Amino acid sequence: AHSAPSSLCWPLRGHLCVMGKRQHQGDRLFIRPSEWAAEFGGKKKAAGRRAFKRLPFDCCALSLRPFENPVATTEGVIFDLLNIVPYVKKHKKNPVNGEPLKLKDLKKLHFHKNKQGKYHCPLTFKEFSGHTHIVAIWTSGNVYAYEAIEELNLKPKMMKDLLTGEEFKRSDIVSIQDPHNFSDARNVTSFLHVKKKKDGEDEEESKAGIKGDETIQKVMKVMKAKAKKKALETKDRPMVPMSRFTSGECSGSLTSTAMTPMTQNKIRPMTDEEIREERYKEMRGKPSTKPGYVQLKTTKGDINIMLYVSKVPRTCHNFLELCETGYYKGIMFHRLIKRFMIQGGDPTGTGRGGRSAWGKKFKDEIDKTLKHDKRGILSMANAGKDTNGSQFFMLFGPAKHLDGKHSVFGEVVGGLGVLDKMEAVETDTDFDSPNRDRPMEAIRIIDTKVFQNPFKEKWVPKQVRRLQKKEAERKEEIRIATTTRKWFSAPAPDVKAVRKGATVGKYMSLKRIKPPKESDIASKVAVKRKKTSAWGNVGKFF
Repeated sequence: AHSAPSSLCWPLRGHLCVMGKRQHQGDRLFIRPSEWAAEFGGKKKAAGRRAFKRLPFDCCALSLRPFENPVATTEGVIFDLLNIVPYVKKHKKNPVNGEPLKLKDLKKLHFHKNKQGKYHCPLTFKEFSGHTHIVAIWTSGNVYAYEAIEELNLKPKMMKDLLTGEEFKRSDIVSIQDPHNFSDARNVTSFLHVKKKKDGEDEEESKAGIKGDETIQKVMKVMKAKAKKKALETKDRPMVPMSRFTSGECSGSLTSTAMTPMTQNKIRPMTDEEIREERYKEMRGKPSTKPGYVQLKTTKGDINIMLYVSKVPRTCHNFLELCETGYYKGIMFHRLIKRFMIQGGDPTGTGRGGRSAWGKKFKDEIDKTLKHDKRGILSMANAGKDTNGSQFFMLFGPAKHLDGKHSVFGEVVGGLGVLDKMEAVETDTDFDSPNRDRPMEAIRIIDTKVFQNPFKEKWVPKQVRRLQKKEAERKEEIRIATTTRKWFSAPAPDVKAVRKGATVGKYMSLKRIKPPKESDIASKVAVKRKKTSAWGNVGKFF
């Protein structure tokens, strides 16, 4: 065997063997921390050492779940009343550190929530988080942010609770959460009951101790029933279409001191007007949209009117609603100009009154294909742009100068002779008279009758239809998943066994299998195979 030369330098871990002048350049007379801790250094794990895990401020130190009725000890440890009362009655000690504890040593805390349901300081309105220094005043039980107590109580030396006015001392300030203090008071891994549960020493207590007595169980049962009822109410709540705009509470609270501060924008539900506009958008210009038909019974006769619902749905909807509710009953035509028009729809009879079906003025609805070009055209009267209400007029002749200024929404299709009778009535022609152009003979609308109203048909907003479709698809998936059986499962309950007493093939109908006839079987048996020579059957050629 050959021995290695003396000049050979064995490399250290991670280094190549170098010969010659720089052969000792990579030598190290120490080992790195990573080598000592993880590889071959010999570091041992610390016995009994646990990782630090902070308990959230809104959780009970016994159940480790969010509390509902918080109470605290003088050390600032928070428990839920329903959990700590049965524990203290049974063990007479603190479940966190094992020290003696009585019920009178606990103090009820008063946390405050904002509109979003999150805990916050009632003075600064800042939401609590895991990085907030939270304190409680022992005398009142109110919970604040430490910065509020420091600025408003400690610095000005005014030791009174700012909500209740109760006096307190500096020693009455109990720290609930201090992000700069890593003591065992909030470390979950150092809690005594957690250690026992982890080591398997308190199994019976974990099963029955925290559940409490019969009274606590009854309270929990009532609370669960309320939560279930609330969930059902939320489930059966009707679907409401949402708008593209927010409620404006966030921006309003930024500039107003009277509003509760809001930190999130919320999409508001659609208003009735927005829902109507969405319906008008779907009806406008569609051939499937039906026209409306109305009859006006007047003192001069009946007038049948057709409404252009597919072109001006908003205006037609207003007129149909007013006719349906009987708004025009007994109203007189207060203005009549021969060879021009007759105007009505004002309950006051002055030409200055009237309201729309929604109680306020609505916008003009001008369609370029509808013009004031013939006798019998029905159009809206207004006092300027976008001031439509209940007043309308019917033309006695073309009036093209009104195009683009008034909304045409229908025409007379029956009773043009009644218009002739109306036009023949004499009017007040005195230029200075306040009743100028008023008919000398009263012409009134006795009644209105609606023959066809397309807006009475059931309609659902597009957004709600989409939600209903998704809900129907979800229910169908659940139905299929619960009713469809796998290929290896038992047959469906509606399938009955055909062959009683059989095991294999009892669900197969024997009527479908036709047995062969005896004559066919005999003919097949009688047929014999002909013998052939080695040269084949050549006899057929001779």
